[in-house]
Amino acid sequence: MNDTNYNSQYPEDRSAKKLNGVGVFFLITTILFLGAGIFLFADNQHKAKMITASKEEVTVSDNRYVDLDSKYTAALAEIESFKGKNAELDSVLNVKEKYILNLRANLNKEKKNRDISDAEYKRQMNDLNTLVADLNTKVDQLSQENKKLFVQKDSLGADITQKASVISDLQTTNTTLTKKVTVASLLIPTGITTSAVHAKSSGKESETSRASKTQSVKVCFNVPENKVADPGEKTFFVRILSPEGSVLAVQSQGSGVFTSVETGDQIQYTNTATINYDQQPKQVCSNWTSSTPFSVGHYTTEVYQDGYLVGKSGFDLK
Repeated sequence: MNDTNYNSQYPEDRSAKKLNGVGVFFLITTILFLGAGIFLFADNQHKAKMITASKEEVTVSDNRYVDLDSKYTAALAEIESFKGKNAELDSVLNVKEKYILNLRANLNKEKKNRDISDAEYKRQMNDLNTLVADLNTKVDQLSQENKKLFVQKDSLGADITQKASVISDLQTTNTTLTKKVTVASLLIPTGITTSAVHAKSSGKESETSRASKTQSVKVCFNVPENKVADPGEKTFFVRILSPEGSVLAVQSQGSGVFTSVETGDQIQYTNTATINYDQQPKQVCSNWTSSTPFSVGHYTTEVYQDGYLVGKSGFDLK
């Protein structure tokens, strides 16, 4: 029997085979699409989880960066607050500040290049904590040293004040002793005489008590022996006061001023008497000639040496 006869006799069998082939094709296709869909869904889920995890890691990294940056900022502010209190401390602070600035610069580089890992975050945080602890220890140490120096300074200041007081007392004592030595070395004159003098036509001088005849005033006194006084030239300042209380003085005739030791005032004098003292008794005289007439009344004579009043006398003219 040939195939043509067979096919014509059994047409239903051929249709059934064709339907079975199509069904298998669709089944396989459906399974493939389903498998692909499941795969894609699973892959998308995995990628979504990875993206979420990556975002979380970035967020955590950003938080680590912000935390470290704030810690560096706080450490720099603390360093700034300690500056200017101590030269040695400033030197330490400058080193620590430079170190922190370098750490902060490295942190910024790490932020740009990659995320900051937990290990890196912990390492930098540990370094910063160690640095701050070391800085606080150094500040406490220098503060204690400053307290000791302050106490020593106060003690030294008290000692200096005490010594200054002693020196002041010694200077006062020395000044007092110097004054006493000066007073002891004064040549206190004795036998002070003051007389009005009139020159006769013969050239001889005679004493007078009349104001109209008086041409000059002669003052004489005796200088005693004094072993405390140094030998050498000694000058006495003679003051002749008129009845009105004014000093007879003419600068061109040797008058001038000296300073009183007792009052510190400038005192005008009439003339001076100078001798070469050899620690032996001597008589000293000075003579004052006036270009103006003498007035009637009581005159006072004062003798000074080294700013001290050492003798007085007086005379009357009528």
